[in-house]
Amino acid sequence: MKKQYYNYVGVYAFTYGAMGMMLPLIGQYLDKIGFSGAEIGSIMATGTGVAIFASIFWGDIYNNSRNKKQVILILCLATAIISVSLAFINTYLLFLAIFGVLYFFQSPVLALQDAMTLEDDQLFGAIRKWGAIGFAGGNLIASMVVSLMGLESIFYLYSFGYVIAAVMVGSIIIINKQKHIINELETSKIASITDKGKYRELIVNKKFVLLIISAFFVSGTNVANNTYFGFLYVAGGGLLAGIGIAFLLMVGSEAFFMAWSDKLAAKFTLERTILISMIISVFRYLLYSTVPSNEVLIFTFFLQGMVNGIVLVEFVRYISKLVETRLLGMALSVYYCISCNVSTIICQLFGGIILDKYDVGAVYLFFALYNLTGVILYLLWGLHKPQKNLEIV
Repeated sequence: MKKQYYNYVGVYAFTYGAMGMMLPLIGQYLDKIGFSGAEIGSIMATGTGVAIFASIFWGDIYNNSRNKKQVILILCLATAIISVSLAFINTYLLFLAIFGVLYFFQSPVLALQDAMTLEDDQLFGAIRKWGAIGFAGGNLIASMVVSLMGLESIFYLYSFGYVIAAVMVGSIIIINKQKHIINELETSKIASITDKGKYRELIVNKKFVLLIISAFFVSGTNVANNTYFGFLYVAGGGLLAGIGIAFLLMVGSEAFFMAWSDKLAAKFTLERTILISMIISVFRYLLYSTVPSNEVLIFTFFLQGMVNGIVLVEFVRYISKLVETRLLGMALSVYYCISCNVSTIICQLFGGIILDKYDVGAVYLFFALYNLTGVILYLLWGLHKPQKNLEIV
């Protein structure tokens, strides 16, 4: 059992670690090879846009597969191969196309590894925290490697992370092979229902739909903050060199609260823990809207952990309470597609428009009001009230 636990930990540490190695630095790499700001923005938006459709596409395949973990393994290997090719491309349209292909294979991994972990009855909060640790550690490692080997090394580091993640998934398959086969045989008994029928089941699940809408007004700002925090930090008197330290502290705090999430949910209930975290997010962005000094931003780094460290774990666990296990992979794909990817695009788009017309403080005021909408809907729809787990058939 311990070896299995460490394999799940490894999947999260290396997938998120790979993201931490590439995503914070890819903008600088693209700028170095001569891409304009508009071209860089369109490349990143393309990745997020592709992720919307890829999550649904691969969620369907995962849900219908008799070898679900092999789907994740294949996605990890495809991601590793494609990412290396980006190091050799310096023309905009070709890079844009290949980056979109990369996200077609990479983006569904996050939802599907969550589904795998929950379906296998692993301690989700304790394991998910290693994603945050991996992201922070990956960012630190990449910063050191890049100074020695150049910015193009981020693609090799990214590839390495996903190769190791694939090995970990393969190890899970081998060690748990007998249980895997039994589970898939049981799943095959109910696999006759069509994809259309499965989506209909999710759509008529009122609590699931309302949770997705509420999460929509929280998840997008948490991702968009990664884009605009640098502007906020500099506006508060900070130096560019300090942004990396601030991110390391903030992302590191997520791991701490992820590890605590199970205990907090046991004490306050999962539903109320999410509500508290959403309210903290509103006040956090209201504070940021005043454009505080960089010292205040550093001093309040733990607020990111109190928000992301909770909602990234508990929204997923909440969904697992509302839908049957056979629909979990598809449900999480829908969650990542709508509540994360679509919401992120909206927040990044409007954030950029507001930044051009006003200032970074106005961006964070928009984020606060956006989050407040989610809090109000969450309360109005009674999602803060404890829900019973569904009976699995």
